[in-house]
Amino acid sequence: MEAFLSHPVVAVVILLGALVFVHELGHFLVGRWCGIAVEAFSIGFGPVVLSFKRGVTEYRLSAVPLGGYVKFYGAVPAESVPDAARGQEFFRASYLRRMATVAAGPLANFLLAAVAFAVLGRAGIPHPPASVGDVLPGGAAEAAGVYPGDRVVSIDGAKIQRWRELETSISRSAGRRMHWVLDRDGSQVEIDVTPAQVETENILGRKTRIGRAGVSLGIVPARVAVIGGDSIAAKSGMHTGDEVVSLQCAGSAEIKVTGFGDLAIKAHKLALECPDKIQLGLRRAGAELNLAMNIPPGRRPAATAGPGSPFSLFREYLKALGIDDAQLVISAENIMAPFESGDRLILFKGQPVKGVFGLRDMILENQEPRIQVTVERNFSPLQLDVNLKGIDTQQAKGKVVVYTLPVQLMGTPGEPEPVVEKYGNWLSAFAFGFAECWRQTATLSEALLHLVSGEIPLKALGGPIMIAKVAGDSAKIGWQAFLSSLALISVNLGLVNLVPIPVLDGGQMVLFSIEAVRRRPLGERAMEAFHRLGFVLVAALVILATYNDFSRFWKSMLAALVGEGN
Repeated sequence: MEAFLSHPVVAVVILLGALVFVHELGHFLVGRWCGIAVEAFSIGFGPVVLSFKRGVTEYRLSAVPLGGYVKFYGAVPAESVPDAARGQEFFRASYLRRMATVAAGPLANFLLAAVAFAVLGRAGIPHPPASVGDVLPGGAAEAAGVYPGDRVVSIDGAKIQRWRELETSISRSAGRRMHWVLDRDGSQVEIDVTPAQVETENILGRKTRIGRAGVSLGIVPARVAVIGGDSIAAKSGMHTGDEVVSLQCAGSAEIKVTGFGDLAIKAHKLALECPDKIQLGLRRAGAELNLAMNIPPGRRPAATAGPGSPFSLFREYLKALGIDDAQLVISAENIMAPFESGDRLILFKGQPVKGVFGLRDMILENQEPRIQVTVERNFSPLQLDVNLKGIDTQQAKGKVVVYTLPVQLMGTPGEPEPVVEKYGNWLSAFAFGFAECWRQTATLSEALLHLVSGEIPLKALGGPIMIAKVAGDSAKIGWQAFLSSLALISVNLGLVNLVPIPVLDGGQMVLFSIEAVRRRPLGERAMEAFHRLGFVLVAALVILATYNDFSRFWKSMLAALVGEGN
């Protein structure tokens, strides 16, 4: 059943059917409330399957289940109406009644979005927490003394709970000192962080300056890369790919390790306490084993680290032992020649690779399908010619091919336990729903204005195939993701219908306003030209959006419809 509902055709029927039906229901209910006679109200389009008449209105169930439609008597003055509907024609209604009837469709979509967001808020919305998964070398956070595992409690007195709040606060504070309150293993730590100012491209493709502190969300696993064949780690019997699960000093309790940052901090502290040996609990190829690491006196930490010590102090101590994280180590999963499992990326097109974020930036800047990389294999550098995998991505400037390394990495960061935003009663849930609907409306309105002004190219426009893909993909994830997609597309539908293009609701409202100013309706020829123009504009947009969709998704949509070959 779940597979059936997540099929793109079924998902788009449910999603679009709900959106269009609610839109037309808004027109119908407000139109009736305003005293305008309705000729037909249909659930679905196409041939009528079932119908009945009540008063002057025929209620229909039609064959194509994509929403529905409402038809008012007297939408055109020349149209003939039955005696029972005379005086209730649409064109005879006052300016305010017609405006309210037409505006009710988009408003119904906004209301649907608010209700959907309220349901999500009542059920609970998972958010990434404001916890530091990794501290990037050379960043402002490292210099200030932030450690992996720290949870940001507040910034400049403002409470912080979600990663998005932390990210937004940092982004807006380039070059400005911020006061952070951290929770570190149950203790409160206060530090000052001054984010660096960096230039980047926003979602619109425009250059912008933002703040960057050098923290990341993902928790780097305690899987290690052994560096140097004569290092202490190598001589102790550690292998690249081993995962450290615990540390222990002789005669003391076992200390659990939760990630590479945790390993670096605890190994540094334990090396000060142990006279000459640390016991490591490892996981290697699914098996558990213990290993003793002998630390000569000359390789012990020189001094203890205070709470403000940079995390690089702990990371560099592990490197002195021959241990680094495995974020740049090639995994055995789905490996392709010329790579081998355990290869560690050192150079990309002759340039040093500075962590996974540095590798990501190098990949995004590269436009060559074949490059040279240098890896460390069996503790020796080896240069490889690599064919990259081209992936079509949609950006503000249109479709862009990104060439990616066809490998998986051992130390891929994992997601932390999410913070669930949940509202205990429906009143607070609806307050959240309307606030979120307003926030999304403001964001999408800005994007729509940039599309009209040309700052976002028309290549970014999506149509029915994009909606089908979003519907199908979100339905596969779960009902919360599907409902979230429905809410966002409902806001889109409401906004688009308010655009002052003839045929759309916004265009009709402009037409009524012109009539109100002139104090008489437009002539038949003007009205005809007005609607023809609207039809051409809407048809052109639909064709353009569909063309964009086909150029983006035809391969994935074909695979989803007919299945992929084995």
